[in-house]
Amino acid sequence: MKIASSAMLASLLVAGCAATTPPDIHPAFNPADPAMGVRDARYHPVVVYIHREPVDPQNWRRLNEERSPANPGAGS
Repeated sequence: MKIASSAMLASLLVAGCAATTPPDIHPAFNPADPAMGVRDARYHPVVVYIHREPVDPQNWRRLNEERSPANPGAGS
């Protein structure tokens, strides 16, 4: 058992050392390249507050028809 496991370990070590290195991969945007320039870093809020006032109930069928992508009377 010791001979088989040491032979397997030795073959894995030799295979690991003989493997070729991976090719160099260059990204499309390289931050170290001065020709690329600097991207604009502005603040964009994640949560935007919109003040809304309560209104009286409206006709829901008319509101639904106004927001419908289908033509009025086209059916479902």
